[in-house]
Amino acid sequence: MKKILITGDTGFIGSNLVEHLKGRYKITGWSLSNGIDIFDNLIEEYIKKTDCVIHLAALTSVENSFKNPLLYSVTNVLGTARITYLCNKYSKKLIYPSTAAVYNPDLSPYAKSKSLAEEIVKSMLNSFPIVIFRFFNVFGKNMNPNSGSIMYRFITDKRIIIYGDGEQTRDYISVRDVVSIIEDALKDKWNGKIVDVGLGEPLTTNYIAGLIAYYRNKDIEYFPPRREIKWSVANTAMLKTLYKKKLVDIEDGIKEIMEYYEGNPLTKL
Repeated sequence: MKKILITGDTGFIGSNLVEHLKGRYKITGWSLSNGIDIFDNLIEEYIKKTDCVIHLAALTSVENSFKNPLLYSVTNVLGTARITYLCNKYSKKLIYPSTAAVYNPDLSPYAKSKSLAEEIVKSMLNSFPIVIFRFFNVFGKNMNPNSGSIMYRFITDKRIIIYGDGEQTRDYISVRDVVSIIEDALKDKWNGKIVDVGLGEPLTTNYIAGLIAYYRNKDIEYFPPRREIKWSVANTAMLKTLYKKKLVDIEDGIKEIMEYYEGNPLTKL
């Protein structure tokens, strides 16, 4: 049974990943929720004994990154550097989930920290087995305020607030697909690859808001625009080459999470 160390195992993606992999892999979770962090000296002993590290541990709130940019640099950059160093030292495979935010690193301290972290991992691509994923807007069960998806806010707020005209576009991907793709990346064919993970469909904020408003019977209100990218979409050419399963359609995915959250409260941190 393959041994996997998952940092950030209690977060949005991490909790879904543990549920997806359990029973078929020997999983060790590593997170602050368990009373340990990635700077703990013990992590070196665990990495020695594992086959692959999936490094999900990160600070992900864009809003909070403006309040404490240094903390984001320490956790996301130095933390990732440490994990990368240890994986290289013991020749352990590293799956590093980056983010589409690296395409616009100057928009926030969060984006900058993830861009710098990814550069560190990229510098070692030829030294040991590494897979880098650039996740676009991930949605699904166990979302929380730090998940980075507007869907959480649209679902939980009493009214749907859109900043600007709502014609800005984003690309989305179900967390069910994300965890399946991560599992597939345990295969050697992914080694050395940097892969955008999204549907490859630029969808307007108006479109997403309209779907959620329909299912939740909410009003939509518009506020002055904020500083953000206007257009974002994943280049899925590499993903389609490596991953052959059908991805969850956006309308089916939103309907699915609407039904899920009817009987399950969203995580509040």
